Parts: sequence; C-alpha cells; structure tokens
Amino acid sequence: MILSFAMLYNIGQSQVHGGFQQYYYTGDGASSIVPKIYYQSRKNWYGELKYNYEASQTVSMNAGKMFSHKSLFSYSITPVAGIVLGKLNGITIGTNVEIDYKKLFFSSEFQYTFSIEERTRNLFFNWSEYGYQITKPIYAGIALQVTHHYSLKNIWEPGIMIGWIYKSWSFPVYVFNPFWGSRNFVAGINWEWTHGDTKKK
Repeated sequence: MILSFAMLYNIGQSQVHGGFQQYYYTGDGASSIVPKIYYQSRKNWYGELKYNYEASQTVSMNAGKMFSHKSLFSYSITPVAGIVLGKLNGITIGTNVEIDYKKLFFSSEFQYTFSIEERTRNLFFNWSEYGYQITKPIYAGIALQVTHHYSLKNIWEPGIMIGWIYKSWSFPVYVFNPFWGSRNFVAGINWEWTHGDTKKK
C-alpha cells in the first residue's frame, strides 16, 4: 500500500528510484529467503516492504524520508517507521545510512522492533558493511550483524563480503563468522532503477 501510494503520487514528477533485493540465508542447518522491495520518490519520500526479515513468515512495511548530500563525499540518512505482521506483530523504528567517498562506501541499517504481544520478543538488529570498489564490476569488504533480543546478550557476527555489479544488477556474497564459531552464508540478487526527468519540454 505504501509503495502503491508513493508511485501514484509521483506520476509526472522528475525523478524516482526503486529496486528489489532477494537474499538467501543459510547456516546452522536452517535456511530462509528474505525479499525486499523499496521505492523512493522525487521528493525523497521512502517506502519498503520486507518478508522474513524480523521473523519467519512475517511481513514488515516501513516508510520515511531520506536526507542526503551528493559530492565527492556523499551521504544519505533515512529514518523509517512501520508495522510488522505475521508470526511477530508490532511496530518498528529505524534508520538507513549510506556514505560514499571515491571508491570507499559504508552502509548501515538499524532497526528496533516492539512486539505488541510480549515484551520478550522485542528485537534490535543492525547490519553494517564497509567496502572498496576494487574494479568497476567488483567490490569487497567487511560486514557485521548485531542482534539483540530483549533481556539477552548481543549476538555479534562479523563477516567478509564480495560482490559483482552488472548494469543495474548486483550479486553480493557474505560469509559471517568465517574463521570461528558457526558459519553463516548469505547470497543476494539485487536490482535497482532510477527514472530521470519525465516532464515534457
């Protein structure tokens, strides 16, 4: 609903941006698929729809607005809030951050989920990554997942990543806990698009 409203609102506007992400998680004898669709309007209003992200068989819908600056050192900060429905029901608040400087890049996604059913299911999650564009199609770097359930200790999962870019597509691969503990693997297929000036001249 959020994405549909945003798309209708921006008919005839000058620029929109959106995409699709599909991540496959495997490790500890379990696996899951986590899809995400996102959309950003010309005026930087943002909406996203995710599945299996906060919990299995759970849908989350978030919306917010992006604040950004583009130059040699570019950044964007997008505070979001939304709802979670499924095996976990509640509300979420969070922030998406992206920073670029020449061939270096950093991104981080913070999110806290409040369960409306029981407080012990409250969840904090952060995914951060820092990388370098080795060549035009190839990048690599490090990543970190931090998970904190209510009244439990943080779970820290450092990892390494490598990815390949082809036109509007990217194919990242992550290995978390690569040298100790229980290894987890994540593979992604991502596609994004930007629609330029659509106004008639």
